[in-house]
Amino acid sequence: MTGSVRQLIWMKQVMSGARPDAPVSQYGRLRVALTSLLAVSAAVVPVGPAAAQEANDRIEELIVNATRLPRTIVDIAGTVSLVTAEDIERELAEDLDDLVRFQPGVSMATASRGGNEGFAIRGIGGNRVLTVVDGIRSNDIYNAGPSSYGRDNFDTDNIKAVELIRGPASVLYGADAIGGAVIVTSKEPGDYLRGDRLAFNVRASAADADDQYRGGFTAAFEGGDVGFLAQYTHREFAEQDVNGPGTLNPQDGDSDSLFLQLFWDASPGHQLRFSVDSFVEEVATQLDSEIGRTVSGSMGLDETERLRFGLRYLWDAELALFDELEIDLNDQTIDSSQYTEQTRTSYSFINPRDPRTYRGTSALRQSTLGFDQQTQALNLNLRKTVAAGSVTHSLAYGASVEETDTQRPRNRCEENLAGGDVTCRISEYPFAPPEVFPNKTIPDTSTERSGLYLQDEIAFGESGLSLIPGARYDRYRMNAIPDPSLDGTGQVSGYGFAVESIDESATSLSMGLVYDVNDVWSVFGQYAQGYRPPNFAEANQSFVNLGFQYATVPNPELGAENSEGLELGLRASFPNAFLSIAAYHNRYTNFIENAFAGVRGPISLFQNRNVGKVEIEGAEFNAWFFLNDRWQARTALAYARGDNLSASTPLDSVDPLTLVAGLRFDAASGRWGGEALLTAVGRKDRVSTPEHVTAGSYNVVDLVGNYNFSESARLRFGVFNVFDELYARWINISSMNAEATSAIANAQQPGTNFRVSFHIDI
Repeated sequence: MTGSVRQLIWMKQVMSGARPDAPVSQYGRLRVALTSLLAVSAAVVPVGPAAAQEANDRIEELIVNATRLPRTIVDIAGTVSLVTAEDIERELAEDLDDLVRFQPGVSMATASRGGNEGFAIRGIGGNRVLTVVDGIRSNDIYNAGPSSYGRDNFDTDNIKAVELIRGPASVLYGADAIGGAVIVTSKEPGDYLRGDRLAFNVRASAADADDQYRGGFTAAFEGGDVGFLAQYTHREFAEQDVNGPGTLNPQDGDSDSLFLQLFWDASPGHQLRFSVDSFVEEVATQLDSEIGRTVSGSMGLDETERLRFGLRYLWDAELALFDELEIDLNDQTIDSSQYTEQTRTSYSFINPRDPRTYRGTSALRQSTLGFDQQTQALNLNLRKTVAAGSVTHSLAYGASVEETDTQRPRNRCEENLAGGDVTCRISEYPFAPPEVFPNKTIPDTSTERSGLYLQDEIAFGESGLSLIPGARYDRYRMNAIPDPSLDGTGQVSGYGFAVESIDESATSLSMGLVYDVNDVWSVFGQYAQGYRPPNFAEANQSFVNLGFQYATVPNPELGAENSEGLELGLRASFPNAFLSIAAYHNRYTNFIENAFAGVRGPISLFQNRNVGKVEIEGAEFNAWFFLNDRWQARTALAYARGDNLSASTPLDSVDPLTLVAGLRFDAASGRWGGEALLTAVGRKDRVSTPEHVTAGSYNVVDLVGNYNFSESARLRFGVFNVFDELYARWINISSMNAEATSAIANAQQPGTNFRVSFHIDI
């Protein structure tokens, strides 16, 4: 870390009462031990005969569980993209953004201080796409401009699979899945064992695009009726490189991820699994972009802590009511804070009787903005297969109950550097009405979600036809708990707007169809509904800026967003190829948007309202070709067109036409292999206004490869953006004006960059 960043962390520890010499990371000793272990292991790694060739599963044989029943890709009625642990390792994916690098139609939004904010699927993102990690929803995304809070709080190292449901998925996963769902599953002890009772590995990687270094280890054990898994990863990183003239604020960060799992086969057919999942991240930022007329220095320290305890009970029973039963109980706490320290000109110490103070006073401003959520969730999932003559019913049904408590504390104070006076009544310009801290812009909120779902896969004998109806009932209760710190001006209630609770319910339906025309060709189709009620911020945000004369006021009448999706497709499984093409039409109503709500005196009011109607249609194509035992090819294409029907304008959030094509070779010895990947993106000039940013087409070539020193040691390496293409991903500039040249320059992706990773099984 730079000296200034270390000084900021040291100062914050002193202010919080921590020892100044305490290590920043709570895993400091473990990190030292890991570093030593890596060094020793690298020195003794054997270089034996060529290892066996890595397994390359055929895409149509891969199993997905996102439909609540284990099914192959060819047996599901919609489109579900699967990213496996092997994909993550082969493509050197280091974060959530990398997971969808080669998934056209899916992208990841980022913020300067919020990190990776959330997935966007077929042009719909944010809180409209549900992310579930091991049975529990991730935290809400809280939009706060460049200081937003995203979902970048779990590591990729222990991911077994990521399943991307493209399109509405509320029937199976409930509220918030109107645009799709991302289902993340962690590995288990058996995923690391290769016929042995004990497995241990160490790994390390480096990436120069953000000066990232990673080290970690995994220990897995199975013996008798018990098994255990321990996995630890430490990362250190800096700000991402930007190709071209742009520059990002200098950063230094580190993260520590610890995953523990214990399972016990209590008796035949009964298993208990207990998991502990911890993630801690600190990012220090030198906020050069904030330096200007009134700010001479600015530093930020962002901290995120996530801790989850999970208990899963599995019962393989084959009873009258169910064949399999699964109960998941999870408790998850996410605490996030953004601390900013500025040296600036303050107007909070003006003395009306002393004109010498009108120019402001040199002051130290310290701001701490928090976002905390705690969730308890109970999920019951059951599966049952029933045969009635030539008709077979595969039932998936269950219930879920969860409660989430949300807080958004805010504090800001200034210290007069000349006189030592401290105030928490902040004026942004001379004689501006002050904002009083501490305060909150949203009330403390307790949100309860409960639901019942049923899906039936009906197979009609040998006809090749399967129908898949589904239904879900959701109950949503949001209990707002206002207190005197809500709205630092105390003005919102005076404008006639009050914070209210919400209690509503909804039913979502779906119908799927799969028809096997013959042994090669099959057709599929699906109609699905989605449902998303307003969250704590959309319904009850209460904020007045008297200085700049605007306010965001609550709207207790806000209704739920809804979606309807229709998808039709064709698949083919040849001996040496797999093809899939799908066309879809999704319609979203009651979109929640911030709109002008009139004036109260000199204050302009804004309020979230159900004013949006959106329509998105498109097509997607996927193909894998097994040319021979050594060569494989793949291609994926996504096209989408979106319209804001309320405004009669194009929808800016839809990605341009995107093609990903790859050609892979594996040597006959199995010792080495590699893949060349082309990402070709079309021009984006269909935008909402003439002043909106557009983007030209671009082509990016990436190369990834592997070399196996032995059966237990392997090297991965990659060269990304081989030809140093200057480009920005559309999702990172889609909300910008064409005149925001500096912001557009800062959104450009890195130029040519390199990654390498090393994995040793001991």
